[in-house]
Amino acid sequence: MGRLLPFLIVLLAVALISKVDFFFYLLYTLFGTYVLSRLWARRSVWAVALERHHDSRIFLGETFEVKVKVRNRSWLPLLWMRLSDTIPSDLGSGLSFRRVISLLPRERQEHSYALTGRRRGYYPLGPFVGLSGDLLGTTTHESRQAADDFVIVYPKIVALRALDLPSQSPFGNLPHRERLFEDPSRIRGVRDYQPGDSLRRMDWKSTARVGSLQIRRFEPAIALETGILLNLALDDYPVDCRYEAPELGITIAASVAAHLVEKRQAVSLVTNGLDPLSELRGAMPTVPLRKGRDHLMRVLDLLARIEVARREEERPPFQQVLSQGSLGLSWGSTVLVITPVEEEGLLDTLLALRRRGLVITLVLTCPYRGFDETVQRAGQIGVAAVQILNERGMDIWR
Repeated sequence: MGRLLPFLIVLLAVALISKVDFFFYLLYTLFGTYVLSRLWARRSVWAVALERHHDSRIFLGETFEVKVKVRNRSWLPLLWMRLSDTIPSDLGSGLSFRRVISLLPRERQEHSYALTGRRRGYYPLGPFVGLSGDLLGTTTHESRQAADDFVIVYPKIVALRALDLPSQSPFGNLPHRERLFEDPSRIRGVRDYQPGDSLRRMDWKSTARVGSLQIRRFEPAIALETGILLNLALDDYPVDCRYEAPELGITIAASVAAHLVEKRQAVSLVTNGLDPLSELRGAMPTVPLRKGRDHLMRVLDLLARIEVARREEERPPFQQVLSQGSLGLSWGSTVLVITPVEEEGLLDTLLALRRRGLVITLVLTCPYRGFDETVQRAGQIGVAAVQILNERGMDIWR
């Protein structure tokens, strides 16, 4: 209006002075066009419906396609609109999606663009920003459509083939070298009867076929119920490894969880990191002990969006995580403790867990001079301690 108003004032003055009907017609036409075009532009821009379709969960480094469906819900055409989508920098550049479109009445269009999960995390998408204007170019209208949309980029998962976490829980489905426990659901074969064998293990069909008493042999197995306790308090990390070590700890937790779930074992996860979706201030993000692929997705979801907790944020200390996070584990279960270095009182807390019958593996992710002494003291209380400083350090489980 600012550019058109001086012209309309001059035209009105000329019409009043000259008393010529043509100037009045021209004035009425321009003013009517201005009013109608503003109403048209405003109604058209708000009649545009936008939908985004894509994979909501991807793995680190994966590229995925986002389809944007545009629909004009009005019987009026949309002359032009500059449409853009707000994209987090860790998924794509700021110009990942920007189009200038026009729509006929009730028309539908589809556009697409590609994004790449460059970094683990939880990323809200949007809003869509649409900018349009009137016929005379005197005004613009902006609309924002903030769809409840997100992308979760899972942490890196390293394939583990020889994960050998200790356990004392019997009757599982992981074959084990020790014969302390045998799983009656896993028949290994038969053998000749020996005095003292239970008649419940008698294989009558084999006995009838062979002509002598035969006893079923069962596969030795353990149940590897594992609780993963992850320290993500920034103050517990030395300054020189405050970026790499927390991400390494998350990678270790994700890889171990994926391996155990693949072996049909139960896994839980407790951490003192910050979950941006949690409404409970100071609560410990937790995924309870469960089995199955759906459960693994919940573990990976939490590990994807979890953030390192800084000093000003109210988070429980890691020793409280160890005490409370292991309460749901039964006798003989395995506890995988992932923390940067040995802190004062850590081994005392682990000793209390050992006295509850838990089997503990301590994983340290930062280098420090006292590691050999930590291994020795941990061994004295029955805790296995290892140091993993990078992904290649996970070769001990591959």
